[in-house]
Amino acid sequence: MIKLLHAEELARMAGVHKSTILLAIRRGELHASRTVGRSARIAPEDAKAYLVARGKSVPPELELDTGRASLSVLTESPDVLAMVRHAAPSGVEFVGSGGLYGTLIAVGSRLPSILVVDLDMVFMNPVALIRALRSSASLRAAHIIAVGLRDDLFGAARTAGASDVVIKIDARTLTDVLHRLGGDAVGARD
Repeated sequence: MIKLLHAEELARMAGVHKSTILLAIRRGELHASRTVGRSARIAPEDAKAYLVARGKSVPPELELDTGRASLSVLTESPDVLAMVRHAAPSGVEFVGSGGLYGTLIAVGSRLPSILVVDLDMVFMNPVALIRALRSSASLRAAHIIAVGLRDDLFGAARTAGASDVVIKIDARTLTDVLHRLGGDAVGARD
């Protein structure tokens, strides 16, 4: 799991005041996600880009392994999360906290290459979520996999922008899709 930085942490690294970082976020010069309390959280790659653009040295903790595919699981179910973790290849980096809300915040700041969306969520419309993810300019290239039990939602998920749909009880197909994508994402960056 990736650690998001507080504005104060990036300010210390850059040798500037916290207000300078917050102003850069407001101006759109620095991408950040917001917590419920409206605190800014900055992804390490955004912090690194900010430091490099200003000629500052990049600390070792911001050096990222860019050869790994990143994956987020958007679900309310711990069982679905466990299923995806079991099916994913070993080199895939999981983005998110495991909880739906925390993972959505992480997706907004980290932009994973693969998104798995649970079609059987109760408190969120999964088809609308897929449509929103696909409409985001920064996530258009992401591969969205919809997993569910009801095949009547598969067509709606594809129409909304899902790249693949997999029935939950078919763990082998999910494993095959994730291994294909995990390998492709790693190979594409080398």
